[in-house]
Amino acid sequence: MPINYKEYHPQWKQISKAIVARGKNQCELCGAPNNQIVFRPVKGSELPRPWYFDGEVDDCGYKGCYTKIILTVHHIDSNKENNSQLNLIALCQKCHLRLDLAKHIYNRRMKRLGIIRKLEAA
Repeated sequence: MPINYKEYHPQWKQISKAIVARGKNQCELCGAPNNQIVFRPVKGSELPRPWYFDGEVDDCGYKGCYTKIILTVHHIDSNKENNSQLNLIALCQKCHLRLDLAKHIYNRRMKRLGIIRKLEAA
């Protein structure tokens, strides 16, 4: 989902760059490297890590896919106004989605019921 910069701090691009740099350009949960293409095995795979560089595994024997890692910055408390260093963490797409999953499920249900559209129209 594209970011709406109007909802963030005016210096958000600089803030997020600093957080990614603090995390050594890697996902702070799984260690996936920013701007690299990696192999992601499917859940339940016997492979011990959540990602691998090309050539590290013979992916012919494993189910999964190659994906480009793009780090984004996550607000731990979900408050976009709280830009404290302690509240921000650099995450890959998979980890960011996993942490926000409950919120995404809730929003999808509300949209399906028409509740969010009614609130947005008010």
